[in-house]
Amino acid sequence: MKIITSHTTELETNTYLVLNGKRAFVVDPGDGAEDILLRAKEEDATIEEVLLTHAHFDHIGGVAALQRAGALVVMHRDDVPLISSFKNLAFYAGRTVEKFLPDVTVAGGETLDVAGIAVKVLHTPGHTSGGVCYIAEDVIFSGDTLFELSYGRTDFPTGSFKELKNSVVNRLFALKGEYRVLPGHGAPTTLSFEREHNPIRHDA
Repeated sequence: MKIITSHTTELETNTYLVLNGKRAFVVDPGDGAEDILLRAKEEDATIEEVLLTHAHFDHIGGVAALQRAGALVVMHRDDVPLISSFKNLAFYAGRTVEKFLPDVTVAGGETLDVAGIAVKVLHTPGHTSGGVCYIAEDVIFSGDTLFELSYGRTDFPTGSFKELKNSVVNRLFALKGEYRVLPGHGAPTTLSFEREHNPIRHDA
C-alpha cells in the first residue's frame, strides 16, 4: 500500500491517494480532481473508490468529478444530508460544491474491499454526526476527528464535543496495537503518541 498526500482547498485539506498496484482509492478529495486523476495515471493506477470521512466542503469538493470518472463514493449515511446543505460550510467560505450522491452508505463496523485492500469503517461522530475513520492495514485515516495534539471542532452543525470525546477516547484510543494516523489537516502522527499526549482526555 503506497500513500500519496496532496493538499487541496485553501484549508490545506490532506487528500490521500492510496495505491495497491494498479488499483487505487482516494480519501477526502477536497478539490483538484483533475490533478488527482493525473497523479493516478502517472502511477498507472485506476481510482476505484472515494472514501469520505465527512461531508464538509473542504473534503468533498472533488467528489463529483471523480465519480464521473468511474469511482464509487463511500460515506456514512448520517452525513448524506450535508452534501447539498449549508451545513457543508461551503457558503461561509464563498464556495460551492457540485452535487453528488454516494454509491455506498455505511453505518460503521463494516469491513470493505476497497481497491483490493480491507478497509474497516469506524463511526466516530462528533465533528459531524456522520464522521468516520477508515482503518487500512496499519493506517487510520482520521479525517477531522483526530489531529496531531488536537482534535476536530465541534461547533459546526451536527457537531458534539461529548460525542467527539467518546469517539476519540473510547473508540480510537481503545484500538489495540499501533497505527499511523493520517488526519484531514496537519501533520501525520501515531495513535500511541496521541493516546499519551492528546489534550482531549483532559478537556471538557
